[in-house]
Amino acid sequence: MAEGVSVSAALAEMLRQYLDDEGIAAPAVRAQLAPFAGAQRMPIETWWAVLQAIADAHPRAATGLRIGRHARPHHVGVLGYLSMSCETLGQALLRFQRFQPLLHNLAPTFATRKGDDFRLSWDASYGRSTRLSDEVLVSAMLTLARQLTGRADLKLLGVEFPGVTSDDGALYEELLECPVRFDCRTLVVHLSAAALNWPINTRDPHLRALLDQQAEALLRVLPQADAFLAGLQRQVVAALQDGEPALEQIAARLGSSTRSLHRRLLERGLSYKRVLADTRFELARDYLADAKLSLPEIALLLGYSEQSAFTRAFKGWAGETPLRYRKQLSGQATLSAL
Repeated sequence: MAEGVSVSAALAEMLRQYLDDEGIAAPAVRAQLAPFAGAQRMPIETWWAVLQAIADAHPRAATGLRIGRHARPHHVGVLGYLSMSCETLGQALLRFQRFQPLLHNLAPTFATRKGDDFRLSWDASYGRSTRLSDEVLVSAMLTLARQLTGRADLKLLGVEFPGVTSDDGALYEELLECPVRFDCRTLVVHLSAAALNWPINTRDPHLRALLDQQAEALLRVLPQADAFLAGLQRQVVAALQDGEPALEQIAARLGSSTRSLHRRLLERGLSYKRVLADTRFELARDYLADAKLSLPEIALLLGYSEQSAFTRAFKGWAGETPLRYRKQLSGQATLSAL
């Protein structure tokens, strides 16, 4: 058993998508998935059990690879948003490596490069996954990388699967369109380093909805924002995903000196510290209204390395903790529904 290990509950939507797209009724499986609609996390044992139940209800070779081909960015929760807000595939993969526990916390992702071979691997010594789960991970990563770049011609250099050999090796290579090895020590995905520079295509309706939500929050911060302030806010929000955005960092993003940025803010009666805090506060209020986002995920979206730092900051802004604020929002929603 993998006690305390969990996956993002958003993955349940990917499984429902697979069942719907393939016309598979599987009422028992759908009943297993029902409790996770709108939830934040799913125990990894449940994830493994549901994958096996799908394979049993509709037996097919390489079921996990087929499921992964139905993946969409919103199926991996906030990690999908973080990836879509990157500039290149390489940046998205490194961000995936850093924040992968948001998707699952069984084993960390290791990223290495040797010549043109960029590798993502998961050491089995941290915890042994199942073959089905490994198949879904590899196939979904390839599918999402193609969607993020808009490049259907993106191909892996190879995949190494741990565990026993497979009699369906040719089918695996057909579905993944690359050489596949079995009975390896650990799971490894090989990608050409040249693909790391491919730009991200952000034309995704779910990302668009989140960006629109952010835009509304930003308007509340600076309702009379001119072109300079609007550009400043965009750069602040973009920088938040990589941590605390310093004034020097934002100035460089704007092609300005720190002194010039400070002066232009003073001309408007503002300070960078105030704009950053107000922007975070308004975004936090919107994120807290979304029950699918956990507090650690919200802290990440706002550039905090720890949830405790976000909690302290929010209490300073609102006079109460984010958890208490969220509970009050939930109570108001219940009353309005009566």
